[in-house]
Amino acid sequence: MSASVDAVVRFGAFELDLRTGELRKSGVRINLPDQPFHVLKTLLDHPGELVTREELRQRLWSAETFVDFEHGLNAAVRRLRDALGDSADVPRFIETLPRRGYRFIAPVIQKSAAEQEPPPPVDAIKSEAFPTTSVTPTGRPTRMVVFGVIATITIATAAVLWASGYLPWSQEHRRSKDVNGRFMLAVLPFENLTGNGDQEYIGDGMTEELIAQLGKMDPSRLGVIARTSAMQFKKTTKRADEIGADLGVSHVVEGSIRTTDNRIRIAVQLIDTRTESQLWAEQYERDSKNLLTLQRDVAEAIARQITARLGIVRANASGEARRHSTVAEAYEHYLRGRYHSLQDTTDGLDKAMQHLRRAIELDPSYALAYSGLADTYTLLGSYGVLPMSEAYPLARAAALKALKLDDTLGEAHNSLAAISADYYWDWADAERHFKRAIELEPNYETAHSSYAFNLAYMGRGEEALVFAERAKHLDPVSPNAQMNVGIILYFARRYDESIDEIAQALEINPNFGGAHVMLGRVYAAKGAADHAIEELEHAQGLIGPRPDVVATHAYVLARAGRQREARAVLDELRRISKPRDPAPFRLAMIHIGLGETDRAFEWLEKALQARDWQMALLNVEPIFDALRPDPRFAALVERVGLPR
Repeated sequence: MSASVDAVVRFGAFELDLRTGELRKSGVRINLPDQPFHVLKTLLDHPGELVTREELRQRLWSAETFVDFEHGLNAAVRRLRDALGDSADVPRFIETLPRRGYRFIAPVIQKSAAEQEPPPPVDAIKSEAFPTTSVTPTGRPTRMVVFGVIATITIATAAVLWASGYLPWSQEHRRSKDVNGRFMLAVLPFENLTGNGDQEYIGDGMTEELIAQLGKMDPSRLGVIARTSAMQFKKTTKRADEIGADLGVSHVVEGSIRTTDNRIRIAVQLIDTRTESQLWAEQYERDSKNLLTLQRDVAEAIARQITARLGIVRANASGEARRHSTVAEAYEHYLRGRYHSLQDTTDGLDKAMQHLRRAIELDPSYALAYSGLADTYTLLGSYGVLPMSEAYPLARAAALKALKLDDTLGEAHNSLAAISADYYWDWADAERHFKRAIELEPNYETAHSSYAFNLAYMGRGEEALVFAERAKHLDPVSPNAQMNVGIILYFARRYDESIDEIAQALEINPNFGGAHVMLGRVYAAKGAADHAIEELEHAQGLIGPRPDVVATHAYVLARAGRQREARAVLDELRRISKPRDPAPFRLAMIHIGLGETDRAFEWLEKALQARDWQMALLNVEPIFDALRPDPRFAALVERVGLPR
């Protein structure tokens, strides 16, 4: 009997509701994306029967789908098996028939809507909303009253989670945990209701700070989704349950900001994504005149609530009310700087540098601003806007200053680690600071991802994959986090798995040019030159003649025997490269494709002299496999300080 006529299908400990698309295991909801769900539904329509790959293509993939169907299906089945805890080698549910298709092999129990038992009531403990406290601070005017309530809302949200029984150690709610048994939460972008687009940075800063603060409350039990994934839901029309399914979280924090000439109102609420019910809501409206008084009075009121509900020492609850400058204008410039740096444009980075410098001028003790400045210099150097010999020493000085001011700042440790690896090739120092960053900020996905690459460069591929997967879990709808797993697999020569991961990044964002570039490199390594060229030409159409795209295109053309075209692209790369950034590493790559070994070594020597960060790739980049037998290559590896 076809499962499509039944409302619920059960197999093993699992239950699939075909009306809502929900998959549960022993009553706990399992996050299952759209394509894996439809693959499962199709297999359950024909239990015990072969479902061919062609049948799945016709049913689930349109003819216009850009991502290669074969890899898209492989990725969907892999994610489905992950959700079911199944194995391709020893299957309990889904059997692979090589080159033919799949078969669902577990016993299936089907129940119609009329036969179903009514669902049990949701057992939730409600918490009282905190009363709005009227505070009339005195002192000089400031626009940056926002900071005064950031730590307050963080503490209040955590307090309500504890008191309401919604933190992971409560007895009532043990669903929607991650693989490490942690409760997962997302802070959605605060909505800017000021009517002024120039104040967008205020809401973004609020969102980012809440993520940072909540992520440090109890990292072993509370996981907080990263900023990149949270920002995907800015101005979203999706319902809370849809967001919960997309991110794999059971609760979200939503907020909004309104301002008038001398007052600010911040509204915040905590929502259970499974029931779409509001668990707690509060509004903070104040006269925006004295930041320090506002922060102290409101934090005191919230601390009293925590003490009454949990019986803990108030100092433990308010210990996180810091991070930012108490100089209002410095904090505002920091927020503006972060906002512009995250635009990922040359103009944005220039504006970010100006704002961060101003924040430091106003408050020379502002450690987080120094850390942000270090990251900005690093990006300016890696993008070729500033010479690396200028950008990286400035970045290192800023990161060291941040740590001198506050050595518990995970962001600054991560900044210094990346600088030590990329430019100074001090691998031991890099590892020490990466580990410290993760120890201080266990939910900081950037540190996990950066450390993954550092481990890969050191030849520790399996460890690298663990950290890349952790970053992806913290940033589940970030195409970058998804692609980074694919890159680590590419370094390990696990090309088919790499293609699957990159295809999933393209499912999130089909116009992600960097993923198309990476896919081209993987296809080239597999010897699929036509696929590689197609991907690279598509990438060039999306992001233009960027040096990394042009160089990879030329390399693949040369490998495919189209040397005349490759040399034309080589000339183009020389034309678009800046005199201070002649792209020596990329030129070496093209000469490898052309079979010109001596020229390749000449350019690699120049890359080494320029301390090109890409020299860290020597041990792992498959393109260099052709040079490995040459003793000159081993000498280069040794000079970069990489293990042989």
